[in-house]
Amino acid sequence: MEAVPPVLMPAWVALVAALGAAAVAIWLLRTFLVTRRDLSLEVGDIPMAADERQRWGDQLTTITSRWEAGELDLRGLHLELASLVRGFAQARSGQEVTTATVTEILDMADTSGPRSVMDRLRRARREGRPVDTNPLGYVGELLAVWEQPSFDREPEAAAQEAIDRAGWVVSQW
Repeated sequence: MEAVPPVLMPAWVALVAALGAAAVAIWLLRTFLVTRRDLSLEVGDIPMAADERQRWGDQLTTITSRWEAGELDLRGLHLELASLVRGFAQARSGQEVTTATVTEILDMADTSGPRSVMDRLRRARREGRPVDTNPLGYVGELLAVWEQPSFDREPEAAAQEAIDRAGWVVSQW
């Protein structure tokens, strides 16, 4: 009996398999791109009228006056400023920031620094000041710095720095 040579697979079968694999790869890539987290929808940058911004500035002036009059200690000042900055951030971002934790705020904010919220918190606390250039990220890091104990050696300097940073948020964002 004579051996029959093997029958080769037609070229069109390999072509169909390659096209099928390419179609699956394109579908997976499209799925990942379409369903990924869209930060632009999470945090807006709502324009603020000059008179509304002035109202926030007036609140900052009132808090500063209360500090200078001795009505607030450093901890009280930080709490008052945190409330002011949270309210302002909510007005500008359109997100519920007044009751959000610092980590939730940092998670909402697109960042110019590390993606990890914990890395951002450690960096801000190590520096003793916010370092993010994104306004909402700056607010989150500022709140994290203010959460630290208010037993500073120089409460006047710490208070003035806190007032200046809150003023930057209200005037520049």
